[in-house]
Amino acid sequence: MTQLVDAPGGPRNAPPASSPEAPRHRVRADIQGLRAIAVASVVVYHFWPSLLPGGFTGVDVFFVVSGFLITGQILRDVDRHRPLRFAARFWAARVRRIMPAALLVLGFVLVASWFIVPASQWPEIGRHVLASALSIENWVLAGDAVDYGAEGAAPSPVQHFWSLSVEEQFYLVWPVLLLLATLFARRFGPIGRLGRRGVVGIVMGLVLVASLSFSFIFTNVDPGAAYFVTPTRMWQLAAGGLVALIAVRGIRFAPWVGVALIGVGFFVLNVDMPYPGIAAMIPTVGACLVLLGGPDGRFSFDRAVSARPIQHLGDISYSVYLWHWPLLIIVPIALGHELSILEAFGLLAIILVVSEASYRFIEQPFRRGWLLRTSPRSLALGTVAVLIIVAGAVRFDASGQARIEAAAAEFEQTIASADECFGAAALDNTCGDPFAPVDEAAALAGNNDLPIASRKPRCSDDTGPFSEVICHYGDPNGARTVLLWGNSHASAWSDAIDAAGKRLKWNVIVASRSGCPATLGTPPPNEIRKTSQEEQKGCAERNEWVVSTLAPKVDLVVMSDLRAGYADGARSVDGFVEAITRVREAGATVVWLGDVPLTDGITTRRDGPDCLELNGQCSNPVSKALVARSVTDEVAGRVPDLLTIDPTDRFCDDERCYSAVGGVSVYFDGLHLSGTYSRTLGPWLARELKACAQGASSCPAL
Repeated sequence: MTQLVDAPGGPRNAPPASSPEAPRHRVRADIQGLRAIAVASVVVYHFWPSLLPGGFTGVDVFFVVSGFLITGQILRDVDRHRPLRFAARFWAARVRRIMPAALLVLGFVLVASWFIVPASQWPEIGRHVLASALSIENWVLAGDAVDYGAEGAAPSPVQHFWSLSVEEQFYLVWPVLLLLATLFARRFGPIGRLGRRGVVGIVMGLVLVASLSFSFIFTNVDPGAAYFVTPTRMWQLAAGGLVALIAVRGIRFAPWVGVALIGVGFFVLNVDMPYPGIAAMIPTVGACLVLLGGPDGRFSFDRAVSARPIQHLGDISYSVYLWHWPLLIIVPIALGHELSILEAFGLLAIILVVSEASYRFIEQPFRRGWLLRTSPRSLALGTVAVLIIVAGAVRFDASGQARIEAAAAEFEQTIASADECFGAAALDNTCGDPFAPVDEAAALAGNNDLPIASRKPRCSDDTGPFSEVICHYGDPNGARTVLLWGNSHASAWSDAIDAAGKRLKWNVIVASRSGCPATLGTPPPNEIRKTSQEEQKGCAERNEWVVSTLAPKVDLVVMSDLRAGYADGARSVDGFVEAITRVREAGATVVWLGDVPLTDGITTRRDGPDCLELNGQCSNPVSKALVARSVTDEVAGRVPDLLTIDPTDRFCDDERCYSAVGGVSVYFDGLHLSGTYSRTLGPWLARELKACAQGASSCPAL
């Protein structure tokens, strides 16, 4: 999955790759086989994740092989050149090998996105291309993983550059560490029985132990960010480096044991597990064992993977990795639909052709050609090329922002002249088709159309430690007080309940918290979003505070959440039932507000405004959009007299649920109500809440 240099080993029975006398510019069949296995697993996983749930661990295999090869090269060259010349030659080699193809892909993404991808995605794509060009994409993705507001965003066509970023950061640190260890050994001589290689080995071992320990701890604390950050991954590269250092090869059965471990990881591991952590030892140890093997015997791993197609896939693995993800993201957008089976295989063929061309006409010529022959020239031209992509990414981001701002200004004029057919009002009046397609301005404006509780300064509670952040809306002098309680979906209803409160002359409190459903006990795991231990703790404390402190002060508590996707349905229902019971004991009436429809499946969300920009209108079958009804039914079965409000007819007809109603984008992302549409729901919600406040006999029930 990541960029790897060619193995420096000679013929199949040559000395180990790390040996100084090993001939250069030859490859080992086992390493090319590992490359082929790794890139094939990643591609299959991205195309058909259910076929190979642990295929993403091909990245781990690449990390080990990369650490092995880079360390072998460093150990050969560090004694041949003075420190500054060694560093310049090393980093210049990385420029020649990595940058040409990588920067070409980044440039392609910018150009293709300009013509194909919705303008609403341009700022995000520009941000990620910029981060990829600067080799910090892994840190950007780690930040997004803990940023609740970034979770509904469409996948970036360059997010696979995170692994390249990890390696580039490794390449900055690793040669310096090994150079310093070598200079230390030269200066002070042997330490006891330790020679130079012993000192270098100790440094490698310390890095491995420190990184591995951090990976274990941080993966349990924050699995989303842990997957991407460099400190949780360096031990895998260091493990490959230690294999290169010990220079042992020829353990006959080690490769097959290693391949078995890697294969087990492909089928046993999955994205729902905390990763990397201890689970990453399976592919990492497996890859190390393969590298410890040798070409001995007719049944050796080397011979098994020596077939030309496998070896050639290893040759072009870098290009395959670079090209497969952007094409997989951009082509379905260009087609206007998800890939069929035949289209997926056709795209695979295109990826192989493009990768072959990239390998032959970009990778190889730039790597060996005259243009980047000297170290100063390589470093200078590499810097210029990066700056060109950086400038393009910044311009692309700015262009997207300008189009979104222009659309927002145009849409504001539409809002100012709104009539009885605008937004949700179109469902109650004679307005023609309320689900008619919207114009581009309405679609683009939807992306930044946040509900009031989520705008800056943000008053809806964010993820993290417990806090008492709440919002006050409606009529502050109202005779009754209503509390809206739940996760970010409750926050998205803030405009509606604010408008309803003003209409009913009720005081409104919104106690919403991102990623924190209105349930008691430890929040159950959800397929849509992983939560860290810190978030779970903060959520539990927050909800206990809401029930014990806020609920006794209000007349009505409206519970609103994203309730789809709970992996442990029984535990989620138990938590909701307990919350309802506790609120009633506090003296308040409970109203259960049904879920907003999904734009697609539970784990395949579709961004509403982006889809509208491409198609004018988008819809989802009721059977997929309203899967959370099962949770409502179970809770209602446990609490027979539960007052409920079903919002289905505000989004759906009998067959489908829509992303635009009355000329307004229903969502601002893939799950949450836009501020404008939420606000137009105010009169309807006021009617429903008034009926609920008058008693169960007149409150609509599901």
